[in-house]
Order: sequence, then C-alpha cells, then structure tokens
Amino acid sequence: MNDRKRKAEDIPFANCNGVHVMKKNNSEVSLGQPVVEEEDLIFDGFPSTQESNYGGTGEQSWSADHLAQKLDKIGLIEIAQKFREQNISGAVLDMITEEQLTAMGVDKIGDRLQVLKFIRGISEEHQRKVFNDPVHGHMEIHPLCVKIIDTPQFQRLRYIKQLGACYFVYPGAGHNRFEHCIGVCHLAGQLARTLKKRQPELDITNKDVLCVEIAGLCHDLGHGPFSHLFDGKFIPTVRPKLKWKHEDASVIMFDYLIKENELREEFERFGLTEQDITFVKEQIAGPLKKNKNEKLLQGDTEEWPYQGREEKKGFLYEIVANKRNGIDVDKWDYFARDCHGLGIKNNFDHHRFMKFSRVLNVDGTLQICSRDKEADTLYSMFQIRATLHRRAYQHRVCNAIETMITDAFIHADKKGIIPGKDGKLVRLSECIDDPVAYTSLNDSIFHVILMSTDKELAKSREILQRIQRRQLYKCVGETTPTEGKTKDDVSKIKEEIMSCIEEESCDMLRPNDLVVHLVYLDYGMKTENPIKNVRFYNKNDVTKAVILDKHHVSLMLPGVFAEQLIRLYCKKTDEESLKIARDSFQKWCVDKGLLSKQDSLTPDKDLNGLKTPDNKPSTESKSTPVSAGKFKQRLSF
Repeated sequence: MNDRKRKAEDIPFANCNGVHVMKKNNSEVSLGQPVVEEEDLIFDGFPSTQESNYGGTGEQSWSADHLAQKLDKIGLIEIAQKFREQNISGAVLDMITEEQLTAMGVDKIGDRLQVLKFIRGISEEHQRKVFNDPVHGHMEIHPLCVKIIDTPQFQRLRYIKQLGACYFVYPGAGHNRFEHCIGVCHLAGQLARTLKKRQPELDITNKDVLCVEIAGLCHDLGHGPFSHLFDGKFIPTVRPKLKWKHEDASVIMFDYLIKENELREEFERFGLTEQDITFVKEQIAGPLKKNKNEKLLQGDTEEWPYQGREEKKGFLYEIVANKRNGIDVDKWDYFARDCHGLGIKNNFDHHRFMKFSRVLNVDGTLQICSRDKEADTLYSMFQIRATLHRRAYQHRVCNAIETMITDAFIHADKKGIIPGKDGKLVRLSECIDDPVAYTSLNDSIFHVILMSTDKELAKSREILQRIQRRQLYKCVGETTPTEGKTKDDVSKIKEEIMSCIEEESCDMLRPNDLVVHLVYLDYGMKTENPIKNVRFYNKNDVTKAVILDKHHVSLMLPGVFAEQLIRLYCKKTDEESLKIARDSFQKWCVDKGLLSKQDSLTPDKDLNGLKTPDNKPSTESKSTPVSAGKFKQRLSF
C-alpha cells in the first residue's frame, strides 16, 4: 500500500492561477529569527529546464532571431516573421502591449492573446523564490538576486547588526543587515513595478526593475562591524585623512562578489550588460566619476552625471537612495524593521505612498512626486526618523557602548587579526583595502578579541569585558545649544571643560578620561526642510508638479528641522570622578550660557522666563490662539 503512495512533500499541487508549486525539503533560508520559505514557481505547461520557453536562459538576452524561433515552435509562424521584420528582441519583449500588436498587423484577438500569454509565460516572475519576512510578509525575489544572496560576501551581512550597539540596550534590536537588504530589494522592485504599471509611457523595462532590485539588495554590502560604528567612528579616528564611506565599500564588494563567484555569466543570462552593472553601482554610491560637482546629484546643472541610465530615466535613481529629498525604500524598510525590533510604533505607511506616487516633469527633469494630500504623511515620516535617532540610534547608553567598542577596536588595531589576501593577517583598519579580509570581518570580531589570550589585545579585551559586566562609560551631562549656536570643535570643548575643573581635583581626571559627543538630530537634510525638495500633484491635474508650502499643509508643522546635543562621558565610574566631571560640565554650560539637562530638571530654576514670577507655569503662549485656552477649559483631564 505504502509503495504505491508518493510522499506528500513530493506531490505538486496547483493554486488558483494554474501555477504548479513543488515543495522542497531543503529550501529554508533564515531572515533573522523567523523561518524563511523558498518555493520554485513553475508555470503550468512549460518544462523546468534551462532551455525552456519561460526564460530559463534569460529572455533578456534573446536576439530577434532567437525570439522568432521560440514563436515558431509554438505555432505563431506569421507573428514570428513580423517580430523579425520589426527587429523585436527579448530585451524589449516585456514592453509589448496589445495596442502595439494591433499596429503590427496582428488583427485576430486570439493571436494577440496567444502572444501575450507567451510573454507572461516566459516572465521571470514565475522563477522567483518566496521569502517569508516578519516585516513585509511573503517577498518574491528574482533568481539573480538569489544567486547574489548565496555568496559569502552577502551572507556576511547575517553577522552585522543593523543597529550596532543598540542591541546592548534594546533586547529586540537583534536584526541584521542581511534581512534589511533583502527587504530593500523587495520594496525597490515593488515601487519600480508600480510606476511601470501606472505609467507605461515611462518605458520602464524588466531589466530596469531588476537593476533597481539588485541595487537595493547590495546597497549595504560595505558595512563594517556594528554598522555605522565602523565607518562613522572607528575609521575616521584611525585613518583621519581617508575619505571613506560604506557606500564606497559596497561598490568594491559588489565588484568583488561578481568576480569571486563568477556571476558575470549569470548577469548576462538575464541580459544585464556592463552599462547595467554601472547603473547598479551608481544607485548605491552616486556618480562614479568623483570629480563631478556635488550639485550634479541635485540636478542643479545641465550636465547629466550618470552613465548607467539616460536622463529621461533619472527618476530610477530616486528609488533606492534618493539624494534629492531622502524619500526612498531604504528608509521605508529600516523604519518598519527598526520600529518592529525596538518596540516603537511606526506611523508611516509606505504602501500608501506607493499608491500615490507618480513620475512628473519638474523643470525638465523627471522626478517621483506624490499627491498633495500626502504631504502631512511625509512630515510624519521624517518625524519618525528623528524619533528613532533620539530614542535609539543616539541613545546616550548606546553611544557610550559604541564609544567603548570603538576604543577597543583602536587598541586592537596595532596587530594583524583578520586573514586577508594570500593568508596574510591584516589590521582592522586595513581590511577596507582588502576585499578578502573584509569578507571575513563582521561583528564576531567582538568575541574574537574577547576570547583572545594575546597580550597585545589585553587593553581591548579589558574594555569589552567592562561592557559584558555593564561597567559602562557614564554620561555626566547633556545640553542643547540654541539654533545658530551649535558647536563643532570637540577638542576645544573638551579643553574648555577641563579648564573648569577645580585645581585640587586636576589630578583626578585627565583629558583621556573624558569623551565629548556632538549628536546631530535632523529630518535628513541637515537644517533644511526636506519637503522643500518634494513635488506634489493635485487630483484635478495629475500631470502638473507643484511646490507645497508647509503652511498650506498645517500651521502646526515644525519651524526648525535640526538640533544638536552636546554630551560629556566619563570613562571612570567612581563617584568622586563622576562628580568632578559633572560639576565641570555644569560650570562650562553656565559660562557658555547653555542649559544643561540637570538644570532643566530642577523645579526651582527660572528657565529664561518660561515660568511666571510666582513659579507657576505660564498657561498661554504668544503663538497659541485664545480659543485654544477656552477649549482646554471645557476638557476634563
């Protein structure tokens, strides 16, 4: 009886669309903690071989003759000849519409439907793998993207925390760059396909969509241990003259990934050329010609800086990393994913933004625009960014731990630790020059140092052990300079604070015992309102792009879009040292006319007139309407 039965997992079943799904036992991929399921989707009626009609060899690379032969095989001989005459190749096949078939002389509706069915049948949509993600649900990933994922250079991202040292403060912030990059790939494809479907006149091809997906997938390949800690704190300290960003490393690692894993043929199989690879890299790091003026990124000159795509498709560069206004799918994923892990509510709905996205002509350039009624939603998006920075990314304890890890890395940088090219051990700061070593460099270096018995790593080991025992650097003071009075010279601030220490206490604290942090919080465009660079349209005229002043959105929107925090940390943890550091910071704040956090929490202080003479809070503001006060009186709190 059992011999006549097939195993349940080997039995294909058909869904409502006529697609046969064959379950595989060993097809699970982990995206962080959740289980990820992969399924091979095989279009009904076509064999699953590399020479199949549904695109196993990459229909993008088919010549006009090759495509015509495919049509001949399924009995569309006359249409095949028309395709030959019109020189229609696989690269443009996905752009064929029923109207174009009619114009070519395909008069019978049955013939046109057969051609369209053939095109749908060979679409790579039916080759995609399904990943189950806790944030975006089921995501369909292109097979070329899966090839990229299944490489050591990409798998390395499994071991790099998305939020760096935040995991030491927020227990749920354990997600990694791996799942973030796959999420960005998914959203990039979603937005590109949405624009393609809504506006066929944009001539967005499947190849364009695939390039955008690959850029989203690979945009963070260059992140080092603990993400922004490495490129934002460690490298600038040990190699101060080097202008290095993780985006530059992402481009280097992308090239190395293709070469090391021999993926060039895979790219060609799906019709991707050297120009397309350049397009991918430009989406990650901007124009590859570094001598170009930065204004080119903003479209402020007539010269087009990019080589991967012509100017009429410039809007594609705004999907993954939007240099114009910061509204891009990278942020959409990390807003949703980080809020999910941190336990902070995310009020921005990227699905809704996609519904109202349109590409419009703005002063001769095509830009992604939004509906006017979505302006308030976009302000909320940037407010979420500021909230995440304040509550998590720039959390004072997170910053303290990041400083400690940075100090440990600096002390460890005197010795070669990571095996690089030809097996030679290279220092941490040298890994950015060696893709072989960089492939092996991730957050595990924390435990490599911690478990080492090397005497040269003793100081680094001691600092990391302090983190394990929660003997952290202490934040002894914080202040916020008023607008226009921000500070930018850390050394000068530390020198001034040291001069505020009483003479009899000078031996207790040395300059190396104190750390000054300058924290910048903004809406993503420094002091500017990012919405100034967004264009909107009205439902009465969806073809006209307009500027929307913030006062036309709401009178309650912020007037200031950036602020600075100055924090002082003390590496010593004994009470006497902490008191000396705290008192010196308080004195420095008084000398500079700044309000320290301790002052703001003291109830009997007259805070620059914010309280009335009888020490009661003022109930009215010059900017508050009188009617608002009457309204409050009617409410019972």
